[in-house]
Amino acid sequence: MMNLTPVTHGRPKQLQGLMCGVVALLLSACQQTQIVFTPTEPPSLASFDTPYPLENHLPESGVIIPATDPVFSDEVHTELDLPYQLHRLASVQSNHDLNSNSLSSNSLSTHALSRNSLSNRVSLAAISPQAPFNNPDILQIALQEKARALAISLADPCLETFGIRVSLHSINLSLTCPDDVNHIYGLLVQFWQPNTFVDATTAPVDVDNIRRQLKLNKHLNAFSGAEIDKLWREKLLGPEHPYNTVLNNDALFDSLSLKQLQQILQQAASQAQWHLFLPNSQAKNAEFNLQASIKQWPRLTKSLPKSLSKSLQQADKLETTTPKQTKKIYLIDAPGSVQTQVRLGYRIDYRIDHSINHAIGHTVDSELGDMSETSQLSSQEIALSCRSLSALMGRSFSGRLYYDLREKRGLTYGIYGQCANAPLSSSIKFYGSTAVEHTGAFVVGILDHLALVKTQSASQGEINALKTYLIGEDLLSQDNSIQRENQYLQQLATGLTQVDVQKLNAELQALTPKRLQQLANGAFSGEPLIILRGDIDRIIPDLTSKLPEWQLERVKVD
Repeated sequence: MMNLTPVTHGRPKQLQGLMCGVVALLLSACQQTQIVFTPTEPPSLASFDTPYPLENHLPESGVIIPATDPVFSDEVHTELDLPYQLHRLASVQSNHDLNSNSLSSNSLSTHALSRNSLSNRVSLAAISPQAPFNNPDILQIALQEKARALAISLADPCLETFGIRVSLHSINLSLTCPDDVNHIYGLLVQFWQPNTFVDATTAPVDVDNIRRQLKLNKHLNAFSGAEIDKLWREKLLGPEHPYNTVLNNDALFDSLSLKQLQQILQQAASQAQWHLFLPNSQAKNAEFNLQASIKQWPRLTKSLPKSLSKSLQQADKLETTTPKQTKKIYLIDAPGSVQTQVRLGYRIDYRIDHSINHAIGHTVDSELGDMSETSQLSSQEIALSCRSLSALMGRSFSGRLYYDLREKRGLTYGIYGQCANAPLSSSIKFYGSTAVEHTGAFVVGILDHLALVKTQSASQGEINALKTYLIGEDLLSQDNSIQRENQYLQQLATGLTQVDVQKLNAELQALTPKRLQQLANGAFSGEPLIILRGDIDRIIPDLTSKLPEWQLERVKVD
């Protein structure tokens, strides 16, 4: 036992030494977590010049010609008072010549595609160009719940193909199945009947499930960081803009009843213009009974709801309520976040010609009155600049921001541009995420590129690549029937005709470096809106150092 005594008394000393070592390691680890912020660099542009050894060995490529034939043909029946505008998938004969230097989208006959298809797609779309629908987020969940209830009640396989696409100005319901188009139409109109939600004798919906889904979506959005996009709309458009007042009605999420659901549906129906999309008339089971369709049409009220009148009044006053952006960065705190979400861009729709502004009875806000004529954009220029500039800067791999901030500097996994061209607002937004230590360099990098595009003309090679991308994107959309339909609805909502679309494509084909620079100076005039979501306490020192002239404001999103 005497031999064991020294060992027993030595254990506390060993433990003490071990603890001291652990503490030392922890202290050294804490010292190593000090953030080293990434320095800024001047913007870098990709070269679009063909290397000399390859210049004479590349295959000759022709001009990409956008589609000119209408995707849908309108059927007019003056002898009938149809409650909808009827559209048929057009029968387009191929004019593609493999031996020519021109590439056309009509390489396959739409007629042949429709004839050989095993299913018929029928869509019923409600469009409201003048004002957004009220509570479209609630309507989307409610109509999906109705579709599930109908599928269970009727045991109709066609209802399993139910598709819904909801935007602020359109609600498009579709079914795709081999059945006769009259049967498919009969299923679609059931969603808009006056008793769809209240006293429904067929397929009653579970309003509790709708409320749960709305609340779940709200929590998921908060968890995923979607709150930054909510704040973006509020700061870009103003809190009273119709696009902000018709969404995210939290009080209604909690108290929603079947009666309220029916009122929301009836209000949407009362302000809608209706469009029915059918397959090509030569497709199988595509013969449509117009008389029967009128009898099946829902008995919809035509009175204008008070809330809609208010929305129209708000839309008429948009010119004077547009927030003026200053050198201010809005910060949403996400403590412990390892990345910073970034939203940066401009609202461009209020930069319009005085002549157009006068013609529609609006007056330009006094804060915008000092803008030069060269910085103002016409309605056609808005569409052109929105598409071309968002693609030039943020079209993934070949966009300026992606090339420089990811490929060259490694500041992000991706940064992209978005053109949002809606009836009551148009904007260009650049969005992406970056590591905490890259935050300042990332934001400064975007701002530097926005300044560069206004002062330095793009090369002809870059312009050619941009044209190829934009027209190619348009051609790809023509190969997908759903994309064609969505694109057509967007044109209807914004008031564009096929002639307008062709004119826009012609302007894209004629785009020059000088013209693009003019568009950039118009769209990117003034200060951009910048919103960041991340660990504020960790990124503020970097922002203060790299952007000393910008004011930082903490905001909390409800």
